[in-house]
Amino acid sequence: MRRYRSAAVLMLALVLALAACRPAPQAAPAAKVAPAVPAQTALAAPPTAAGPTPAAGRSECRYPGFDTFLSHFGNEITLQEQATADPLLDSYIDAEAEPEPRKVESRLALADVEWPVMPDPAALAGQGREMQVSSTAEGQRQVQVRTPDSSDQQTYTFAQTPCWTLVKREDESI
Repeated sequence: MRRYRSAAVLMLALVLALAACRPAPQAAPAAKVAPAVPAQTALAAPPTAAGPTPAAGRSECRYPGFDTFLSHFGNEITLQEQATADPLLDSYIDAEAEPEPRKVESRLALADVEWPVMPDPAALAGQGREMQVSSTAEGQRQVQVRTPDSSDQQTYTFAQTPCWTLVKREDESI
């Protein structure tokens, strides 16, 4: 999985460079207020003060509906690379900790994420696994992937910033 890291970083840099090369719209000299901001089609960056508002930015997202986004996110590694927060909040259970297992949390740099970051939802049933999607009070979506009758369970949290972005991964397996 790590052998593709340099290619992924190169692709991300290329996408960003191409987005920066987009010509600015021509405005009348007297009406020039601020430089143009490129449309946010890459899904990884949150909006800035100069960027589009979340309501305006959603129409520019490739997959504004969560169900459609999730089906593509699960089987397109390039979309996973674009739609994963940097840093990604990551946690797992350290079963070797003393006196009892404990949760270890970290902020994982995008360059350190192993791809795929999430399994393909379409392939879960064939692996004997289940998926459940729920909404949080903050408008986020949580995707729980688990194997019945075992401790094998992961939770993926997505936020709309303005496009759907993976912001947290929790591995609750022991």
